[in-house]
Amino acid sequence: MATVRTRSIMRRLLWASVMACFMALSSDVWAQTADALLLPDDPNVRILEQLANPSDGRVDYAKVEVAIEHMVNPSFDDAAFEAELNHWANIVRAHIPEGTPPTQVMTALGEVIYTSGPWNDHHPFSYDLADQSGLNVQTKLISNYLRTRKGNCVSMSTLLVILGQKLGLDMTLTQAPQHEFVRLRDINGRWINIEATSPGSSPDDTYIRDLHISSLAIRSGIYLRTTTPRETVAAMISPLESVYAHTRPPAYLLGLAELAERLDPKNADGIVFEADAYFLKLGHRYLVHHLTPNRLPPTQRLDFNALYNANVRLINQAEAMGWTPPTESGNEEDLQRIQNKPDTAANRSGAK
Repeated sequence: MATVRTRSIMRRLLWASVMACFMALSSDVWAQTADALLLPDDPNVRILEQLANPSDGRVDYAKVEVAIEHMVNPSFDDAAFEAELNHWANIVRAHIPEGTPPTQVMTALGEVIYTSGPWNDHHPFSYDLADQSGLNVQTKLISNYLRTRKGNCVSMSTLLVILGQKLGLDMTLTQAPQHEFVRLRDINGRWINIEATSPGSSPDDTYIRDLHISSLAIRSGIYLRTTTPRETVAAMISPLESVYAHTRPPAYLLGLAELAERLDPKNADGIVFEADAYFLKLGHRYLVHHLTPNRLPPTQRLDFNALYNANVRLINQAEAMGWTPPTESGNEEDLQRIQNKPDTAANRSGAK
């Protein structure tokens, strides 16, 4: 069910455990602060913030995704992408009469996407088993998902939300540990879970059991919470945060992650990416050179201290909300669940 979104977290935590050996300094030293990271003027942050706060109050998920795709790939064909999204929405419309209830529209959307037939050239969308650990950020992008028809919980859920909005459905992205799924508002105003990687609806209890979600994480709202459109944008930003973590200076990642947290203060990914930004800078400036506080002059020691403390503060903040880092055993359990579930989209590849 869950897809593993492996990032720099595990490497950072490993380095942090090593670095702890060098923290035997006085509390007075570690109480000092410094301006460790200055945020750049990133136009991408401004664009996404505007899209998340439109003047008419209606967030357009397709426009948000177009912006993200263009930020990842400047040569991205925006018009062609929009046309393809509209193409799939129109196919669904052709399958339903006007006034169809939301749950039946969702059923039609699922059949068009996941069931082999002439509507998808007998090439349905399915889970990407070639990247079961989610290491390839491309599998999180809708453009890649549309091109290959192979995705993960991020791209699969986001496409449903985008097409659902085009079809008049009220849908949002919901977070779980290392997983993302969709919620749909039915005709009675109730929210229904929609599992994009295994077409169907599972109750919250199933996610709590299968993904070992703590009561703390539920109370704090980082998992199994129905998000607002603005908060859904924060979830959509996650693939771009992954790209920034590997291609941009840490200060740019920090600015983007802070945007995600502004849009949704309970977005655990944003908080952890903020922590990653500080640790990446710490690594670039000092750890890669095997430098530790006791080998630095006072000014640099202040800087080291500020970066380290910011990282620890943010990780503590996330953990206080119920976030826990991914584990190897948990990843293996998730992958086995994906492969063994008989009705999973991973097993609905169909024939080309």
